[in-house]
Amino acid sequence: MSPRYSILATALLEQIAAGKHPVGHLLPSEHELAELHDVSRSTVRAALLQLQNLGVISRRRGAGTLVEASRPTATSAAYNQSLGTFDDLVQYADATERRVLEMADVVADDDLARRLQSRPGRRWLHVSAIRVRTDDDAAAPICWTDLYIDGDYAALMRRELPSYRHAVAALIEERHGRRVSEIRQTIRAAGLTDMIARTLAAATGDHALEITRRYVDAAGIAFITTFSLHPGDRFAYEMRLQRRAASGG
Repeated sequence: MSPRYSILATALLEQIAAGKHPVGHLLPSEHELAELHDVSRSTVRAALLQLQNLGVISRRRGAGTLVEASRPTATSAAYNQSLGTFDDLVQYADATERRVLEMADVVADDDLARRLQSRPGRRWLHVSAIRVRTDDDAAAPICWTDLYIDGDYAALMRRELPSYRHAVAALIEERHGRRVSEIRQTIRAAGLTDMIARTLAAATGDHALEITRRYVDAAGIAFITTFSLHPGDRFAYEMRLQRRAASGG
């Protein structure tokens, strides 16, 4: 028997194809869909993620779920996500599952300090984790992530991170009030080491996309830095660039 989220996704696809939810209109909210179909909100989220990966809908935090197409436009097994704002990144964290593999307290030596663009001697909590899709238990992991979190939050992370579903920055803001003012991001090509390749069910040396993100507070201090490795066939990064209207002269 198919999972409930898959059954719901199929039902929603049929409704969209039949014109019940027209292209350009919003779907009912997660809460409304859960009540209409007598399922949990987590089931609704998993179903919507399937539709999003098929190119049928797009989702924006605070703006609802927009119907983009009446039929699937994407068939790739890669995870395709548009990440243009901090809210998009939070939504990505909410729509996938982080699985913590290891935690260790570290003191930055010269090499690590350079990598983190910090100072030697600063304390960090190093977390190794993978991210997996919530809509396909059989799918290989999306990515491997090394997180370096300000050592002041080590106890909080050890206590709560393994079961916390949302972004690390959100947990720090909830418990300590320290907010992300800016995310500085770098993307480069990389290869997979033997250990990481085995964990991701990939081949050693396979091409990968390495995304570095530095989460900076209002004082300009990075208190989280993450290095994520995505096998090349499992993740597509989308960005929309808009031309600003010329000012009148």
